[in-house]
Amino acid sequence: MDKGYVSKERIARARNADLTEYFLGGGYDCERLQDELHIRGFGGLYVNTVTNQWHCFKISKGGANSLNCLTKAIGMNFLTAVNELTKDCAYDIRRDEIHKDEKKSFTLPKRADNMRKVFVYLCQTRKISREIVSQLAHNRLLYQDICGNAVFVHYDSTGAAVGAEIQGTNSKKRFKGVAKGTTDSVFSIKLGEPRRCYAFESAIDLLSFWQLADNEKIQGSVLVSMAGLKYSSIKRFADSGMVIYSCADNDDPGREFTSEHGLRPCRRILEENGVKDFNELLQKKVLTNPSKCCIIKKSESLLGD
Repeated sequence: MDKGYVSKERIARARNADLTEYFLGGGYDCERLQDELHIRGFGGLYVNTVTNQWHCFKISKGGANSLNCLTKAIGMNFLTAVNELTKDCAYDIRRDEIHKDEKKSFTLPKRADNMRKVFVYLCQTRKISREIVSQLAHNRLLYQDICGNAVFVHYDSTGAAVGAEIQGTNSKKRFKGVAKGTTDSVFSIKLGEPRRCYAFESAIDLLSFWQLADNEKIQGSVLVSMAGLKYSSIKRFADSGMVIYSCADNDDPGREFTSEHGLRPCRRILEENGVKDFNELLQKKVLTNPSKCCIIKKSESLLGD
């Protein structure tokens, strides 16, 4: 390839290249986890095998641009990354474009016969109240799968299960993803007749916010987990006329997401407490005052900046 020039067409192909095909065919040490591919050795780099979205925990960055994945997470220079992603036609077009009419059927992970690991992880490690966890389990919104993961179930307006967010319960081996066939559905908690929507990056952040908040003040809301930074999953709430509050993480990707989509930020309390997300805030409040961990001080607000 000419070192001084690369065509716009080739750059576009690189941006849309299938990352799953690239990493599996490129000699990388990969591990398949539900609909995600873990590329070992790069600080928690994961690729969603359905949507082609990538995220790297080490640099707290991600997105749908395959070229950015190689330059930011892998550390390649721009021209090398373009060449890597376009040298084989197998990577030139994302699979969701090749098979755009093909839909994956949704499958819930197999249920375990108990929820011991979920209760220990959510209540002891994440400091979410036992009452909330029990309520979710009773309402069929949460269960433990046979791998010991916490499964947060998505339901549609008819009450049918249409998706699920999965959170690993092993603190030493971090894992989160979605169940096979999950698309733009969300895990949600409806509080009264919703007029506004609070959008979170994970179900655990959502539950942490719910525990911290004054429930009277958040009546008339729906709390939703995007399982990442996916505007497509909350677009229907915006289209219905709801005010959308972004409760994304207090980091660069979270701020960029909020600004890019014109959402109302809800992170001032995170900034004031020097934490990244609402679960870190909950844990901090529990350590500070265990007996009143579910109520924010009157001088603090969770309802948006």
